[in-house]
Amino acid sequence: MTRKRAVRSTAGILGAGILACAACCAGPLLAFVGSLGAASLLGAYWVPALLAVTVAAGIILTVLLIRRRRAKACRLPASRVDVSIQPRAQDDSPVLSGSRPSAP
Repeated sequence: MTRKRAVRSTAGILGAGILACAACCAGPLLAFVGSLGAASLLGAYWVPALLAVTVAAGIILTVLLIRRRRAKACRLPASRVDVSIQPRAQDDSPVLSGSRPSAP
């Protein structure tokens, strides 16, 4: 019977150790598993929101670049430019719109 008592004693000590470990580590393990769930929930909402912000930034950047290029194309010189107009030469023959030269 001493052997039976020794087995019971060892089983009791192991059982108490397992119970103590479960009581002590259950909280942190449950918190870790819960944080994984919370992280996946946060990721489920964060990734689409991040995508929406990225698309909006891309649209704004595209619009600004197009406006900047158009502004460069329409830029006037910094100083005045004088344009001289030459007088037309006097010609005695009248020019009629749409007229064709006459045949000889």
